[in-house]
Amino acid sequence: MNATKYLSLAAIALMGTLASCQSDDDITVARPDNAVNMHLQVGSSVTTRSNAATTDADKQKQFNAGDQVSISATGQDAVIYQLQADGQTWRETETNKFLLWNASQLEFQAYYPVTTGTSMTAFTLPTDQSTEASINAADYMTKTKTIARPTTGTDISLELERQTARVIVTISGFNDQYSDADKTVSNVRINSAAAAIADGAATGSVTAVTPYANGTGTQGTTYTALLIPATANASANFITLTDALNNNLTVKGIPELEAGNSYTFNLTVGKNTIQVQSVTVQDWTTGTTLEGGQATELASSLTYPIALSAVTADYVGSVVCSDGNVYPAKTAAPAGKTAVGILGKVTATGQGLILALKDAAQQNWNTINSWTSVTTYAGTTLKVLPDDDARGTNLTSYTALGETVVSNWAVAQKSDYEAIFTNLGSDGTTYDGNVNAYITTGVGGTAISNGYWSATVADDYFAFYFFSDNWYSYLKTNSGSVRPVLGFGGNSEEQGGGLTYPIALSAVTADYVSSGSVVCSDGNVYSAKTAVPAGCTAVGILGKVTETGHGLILALEDATSQEWNTINGWTSVDTYAGTTLKVLPDDDARGTNLTSYTTLGTTAVSNWAVAQKSDYVAIFENLGSTTGDSDGTTYDFNVNDYITIFVGGTALSDFGNYWSATVGYDDYAWFFQSNNWSLSPKTNSLSVRPVLAF
Repeated sequence: MNATKYLSLAAIALMGTLASCQSDDDITVARPDNAVNMHLQVGSSVTTRSNAATTDADKQKQFNAGDQVSISATGQDAVIYQLQADGQTWRETETNKFLLWNASQLEFQAYYPVTTGTSMTAFTLPTDQSTEASINAADYMTKTKTIARPTTGTDISLELERQTARVIVTISGFNDQYSDADKTVSNVRINSAAAAIADGAATGSVTAVTPYANGTGTQGTTYTALLIPATANASANFITLTDALNNNLTVKGIPELEAGNSYTFNLTVGKNTIQVQSVTVQDWTTGTTLEGGQATELASSLTYPIALSAVTADYVGSVVCSDGNVYPAKTAAPAGKTAVGILGKVTATGQGLILALKDAAQQNWNTINSWTSVTTYAGTTLKVLPDDDARGTNLTSYTALGETVVSNWAVAQKSDYEAIFTNLGSDGTTYDGNVNAYITTGVGGTAISNGYWSATVADDYFAFYFFSDNWYSYLKTNSGSVRPVLGFGGNSEEQGGGLTYPIALSAVTADYVSSGSVVCSDGNVYSAKTAVPAGCTAVGILGKVTETGHGLILALEDATSQEWNTINGWTSVDTYAGTTLKVLPDDDARGTNLTSYTTLGTTAVSNWAVAQKSDYVAIFENLGSTTGDSDGTTYDFNVNDYITIFVGGTALSDFGNYWSATVGYDDYAWFFQSNNWSLSPKTNSLSVRPVLAF
C-alpha cells in the first residue's frame, strides 16, 4: 500500500515579452503565460510532506519552509521548486527556468528530497536519522502522472507516493531485573534490509540506521527510522541497543516492510533479551490499522508451529509439545496438544535442552550421580532419571517427541542450567521471575521455588546446587529438589566451528583452545567435553597456543601443595611457549594424581610445571572465564566444566589458593583464588595446578 501526498500546480498568464539589449547575465525573464506555477495547499487533496518523526496528523500534511521538490515535464529539464517562508508559496530556485505548458497534456515526474544521488529511480538511505532534518531527508517520495492542460482555472494536482517504510520502536517497559535507575537504554540502531533503491528496487546490504529519539531512553521513549522496503531477512539483526548495565541486546529478524506503511514495535527490555510484545501496522498517512497488521510476540520473525527438529536458538523460550512441534512462548498449548516443557537451550539446529514444567522427585546428589550418563545431547553429560519413582507424579516418560528422539528426563550440568536461565532472561546465574514467567504463563507449569541439584561435582563432599539468589556447594548426602531437562536431537558434541578432530598436538592452532580441546597421552587432541576414545588417557585441557604446535596444557588434577620458596628452587625451563616454567622434580611433587610425561606421542613436553601469572591468566581467559579482578582473570565454572565434564578431572576448588611461579616483591609471590589474584608470603603452603608445555 502506498501513502499519497498531493501537490497543486497552476498555469499563470503571460506577463509580456522578453527584455532585450542587455547582457545575458542581466536579463530577467518575465513569466510566460504557459509557465507552470506550483502552490502547496494544506488539507484534503493536497501535497503533504513528511515531518517523518511526528505522529501528529496535521504535521504529517505539512512541508517545511526551505523544502525542495524536483519536477520535470515531457521533454523538459527538471525544475527545483522551494517552499517560501510563508509556508504556502513555491518558487523556482533557478532564475529564468520554468516548466511550460507546450502541449495539451504533459507527463509530470516529481521526487522528494532533492539530495545528491536522488532521482526518480534512485535513492540512498541516510544512516543518520537522529534529527528532524535528517529523518525528513530520508522520506523519499516519487510520482509520475500525465495531466491534461486545464480548460478553466489553473489548479492541478500530483499525488506523491512514499517509497520508504516507517518503523517506530517503543520502549514499553523493563523486566524487574533492573533497578529504577537502570531502566534506560542507549545506542539504539534499527537495521534496514537494504541500503538503497536503484531502478525502483531495493538494493545493497543490511544497513544500520541511527533513529530519531523522542525521549531519553526510559520507558515510553520512541525511536523512529525510515527504512527501505524489502522482503524479510530472518538471519539479520533488526534492532540493537545497550542497557544501563552495558549489555548489548538484539532483536533478530528484519520483517518484510512495505512502502507507505508505519510499523510500531513495542519492546520490553531484559538483561539478556528483548521481548517484542506487540507489532502494529498502519497506513502511514491516515493512521488506519491495516487488516492483519497486529502480531504477537516475535511473530515478525518466527514461524509457528515449527518442528522441534528445525528449531534454532531464536526459538528459545517457546513451548514444546509432545507432538514434536514448538509453539509461541507464554501461550497455552493448542487444543489436543500436551505441553512438555520450555525450549531452554539450542546448541545446533534441532539439538538442545528442554526445561521441565514440573519438578521430579527429590533426591540426594549421590543417587543422581549413580544414574546412567548420556553424552549424545547438546554437548553435555546428562544423568537420566531411571524410572517413574525418580520422575515422580508430575512427569511423563518420553523417549521421543513426534519424530525427534529425546533423552528422557535428566539432571543437567551446572553450565547447562546457567545457559537456560540466561536464555530465558535471568541475570545469568539462576532462576528468577522472568524464567518462571515462561514456565507458568499460558502453559500452567509450576514455578521454580526451591533449592535444586545440578549434575556437576564441586569436590569430594560437595556438588553444585542452585537457589533463586545464587549457586552453592551443597553436601552430596543432602536431599534436594530436581528440575530436569529433556535432551533432544542427539549427537551434538559441539565440535567447534568446523575444526577437525582428532588432530596431532604438533598441528594445533589457537582455534583449538577457544573451541575447547582435550589432550590425550597419545599426542592427539579431541573435542572438549567429549569422552575420549577407548585406550586413550586424557592428560589435560589445551589452555594456550602461542604458535602452531606450541603452547600449554592445564592439568586435570592438583599436584602436591608446596611453599613458594620450594617451587622457586625447582629447575627453570624457558624453551616452551615463550615463558619460564618451574618443573616439578619428582613423584613426591607431582603427587598421586599426576603421571610423569616427557613426550605425548611424538611431541616433546616439559613435564608438569608451575607457570607464570600471565600464563594462568591467559589460560583462564581462553577457557571462557568471566571472573577475576584488576590483577587478572581467574577460574570459574566455565574453566571447571572443561576439566570435569566427560574427562573426569577435579575442579579447581572454590576455596583453593594456587601458586603461580611469579614473584611479587620481597617475601611475597602471586597466587590465585576463584575470584581474584593476590600476594601471599612465600613460606605459605598453597595448592599447585601445574601445566605441561609442548
